Amino acid sequence: MKQDTTINIFAKTLGQECVAMRIRTISRVVSRIYDEALRPHGIKATQLSILAVVSILGQAEPSEICSMLRLETSTLSRNMSRMKAKGWLRVSQGKNRRAHRVRLTPNGNRILMEAFPAWREAQEKATSLLGKRNAGAIGRIAEKLWRKTETR
Repeated sequence: MKQDTTINIFAKTLGQECVAMRIRTISRVVSRIYDEALRPHGIKATQLSILAVVSILGQAEPSEICSMLRLETSTLSRNMSRMKAKGWLRVSQGKNRRAHRVRLTPNGNRILMEAFPAWREAQEKATSLLGKRNAGAIGRIAEKLWRKTETR
């Protein structure tokens, strides 16, 4: 019985205090807002972020995209496969056999532009749900973490 009590105390403490659990909950709720808004365009928020980064860079190696978005290579690879199949990305060989260069296709540019108003709507909804002050704090925290993990 004592072990059950200890486990329950641990579980309750975890539920009340765990930063990772709370951030993941926020992430799921906010991601759902963006994904629902973007659904009519056939794109997910993660994919839109990838298109935006590739657009900013002009062309990029997958490692650059992963670094900027803090994505695992498997997550990027899975999304790139889907995006290539939809005709949004073109992947060409880089300087050597293992290096690849990613760029937007005209369809990728089109979907990025067409999805922007839906993204803006989701942005406003998420900001309203979180509150402007909290949304701003999340932005500042993300920027601070991005700078701190830049060299890793």
